[in-house]
Amino acid sequence: MASKTFLKQAQKHILKSVPAVNDYICATLWELGEATSQSFFSPKYSFTKPTRLLFGFEVGFENKKISKNTIRKNLERLIAQGIVKKKGSIFSLSKGGIKLFSSIGLRKKILAKKWDKKYRLVIFDIPEKNRADRNWLRGELHLLQYAQLQKSVFISKFSLTEDIIIEIQKRKMSKFVNYLLVDKIFDYSEIKKK
Repeated sequence: MASKTFLKQAQKHILKSVPAVNDYICATLWELGEATSQSFFSPKYSFTKPTRLLFGFEVGFENKKISKNTIRKNLERLIAQGIVKKKGSIFSLSKGGIKLFSSIGLRKKILAKKWDKKYRLVIFDIPEKNRADRNWLRGELHLLQYAQLQKSVFISKFSLTEDIIIEIQKRKMSKFVNYLLVDKIFDYSEIKKK
């Protein structure tokens, strides 16, 4: 099973278009469906500035050389974490890997949309006993570029993804979370000065 840390790092890397070697491997497998280890290499077994089109966006590794050994070690690590599976000499994303990259794809599409001039406000009051759920929600909001207005109030130009809304319901957090669509934001401190 993939660690939560790995999942969050992969999301951050890809959403910010600064992927690591693991992300490159997963993006390749997402794009191709399945591949042999040789699919990651040029005939010299080393390459510079590889790119992959992922979710309609080009992702690359500026000025990085990736060796055959690095790819092999990362493939082994991804298999151990349950992100990649191997059958014979063929590698592919596991169900967990597909789920991860589907969620990243949803977020990447949301962040690429043209802003509709409306703000999204998320307000929550999640009890301390549900701290893990609260931290999960804050992490998801951060990935979607939500800014913190107050301790439990976040704002963004981007809407929540469907999988986040489903996860909020699955975690039974709906009664603690409010999601608002706002046309205008007024800074009342500026009004008081006039």
